[in-house]
Amino acid sequence: MLHLLDGNLNIKGSPNENYARELHELYTIGRGLEGTLPQVTDPGDYFLYREQDVQAAARVLSGWEIDPTYSTIDIDTKLPRGKVRGGTSNASGHDNDPKQFSDHFNNTIVQANPTLMVGASATEASALDEISQLIDMIYSKPETARNICRRIYRFYVYHDITQAIDDTIIADMASTFGANEFKLQPVLEELFKSQHFYEAASGVTDDNFGGIIKSPLDLMMGTIRLFDVQTQLPDPVTDAKGFYQKTGELIASLTNMGMHFYDPYDVAGYDAYHQYPIYHRSWISTNYLTNRYDFIRQLISPPGSMHGMLKIDVVNFVRTKMNNTIASNARDLIVELAKYLFPQAENLTFDPATDDNSGLTAERMNYFLTAFLKSPQIDADPEAMWTFRWNNTYEPEVVPKQLESLFNAMMQSPEYQLY
Repeated sequence: MLHLLDGNLNIKGSPNENYARELHELYTIGRGLEGTLPQVTDPGDYFLYREQDVQAAARVLSGWEIDPTYSTIDIDTKLPRGKVRGGTSNASGHDNDPKQFSDHFNNTIVQANPTLMVGASATEASALDEISQLIDMIYSKPETARNICRRIYRFYVYHDITQAIDDTIIADMASTFGANEFKLQPVLEELFKSQHFYEAASGVTDDNFGGIIKSPLDLMMGTIRLFDVQTQLPDPVTDAKGFYQKTGELIASLTNMGMHFYDPYDVAGYDAYHQYPIYHRSWISTNYLTNRYDFIRQLISPPGSMHGMLKIDVVNFVRTKMNNTIASNARDLIVELAKYLFPQAENLTFDPATDDNSGLTAERMNYFLTAFLKSPQIDADPEAMWTFRWNNTYEPEVVPKQLESLFNAMMQSPEYQLY
């Protein structure tokens, strides 16, 4: 944050409020549940904090600069951090005067601890202690825990948080968060073990399975891991150049799909995780969707001119994941493959008269069947010919082409973009 939000420019007498503002709005207490906020009557009042609090926090955070040697180590994370201006015993860039916060924070005053100072001068220890006071003050407000738990919920469950969900599920998560010294792991464990997350309660028809659009990273890494394609990457030790060239191509694909890896457009992060009201729909545009489909096509049917392209071995996947009885039956194969690829794959059928409880419509299933069984030549009985080809060595070059057509149809689809 010293670099990204100008913390290195924040000094006594000339405070920079960038980080202090985002610390409140984005990273801790937030501005309440989106869609339920009251009308603003005071331009300096943000419902849960005021402009006064941003200004006071900026003064608390003053007096730090980037350590280009990376030798200043944080005692908790063991990671490099910034260093105090002027030296550990004379933090001359830090505003040492008391900081008065607003009524939203009970008019708290953050001030230097005299026992950590050298005379009237601030030290690194006293400046760090003021930051601890600031964080403790912000986390003492229940809304801080709720705001962070809403972000967790949106990432793992669904973006739409109603007032009822906020008052029950989110409130329970926030309670667990606070009771465990604001550690995330207990919150995640509780959520993942809950009926709300894992399965719909009795009488609930909308359980949100398949309701979240995969990020480009989810799409890429989920696909690569499902098909064990990462084993095709060059060894980073013996072929570092080849490894970084290939992973660089993957990162470039993420960019084409709308995710600038580790470099979102703004300090709030990727729009999909915070931009009300569209959230995860930010991942999809005409261009981004085309590039998602193209990424899949390149993995399944890479052009011959692209030497070294990662490739999914569709024949090997079917042989290793499915028994021969299923693999040799075109319809059973599609049903089984859908379980690997789609979040909704229950009660699948090719009969429109029986698809009321199906995870996919019969029309969709028949589309996959048609894409699968079209072959370089016209077969009088395509399903029977697939069984014959799979069980025998007849026309062995046709089998991978048919499977590639099937995998392309199922993975270059809206359904595969969801989880």
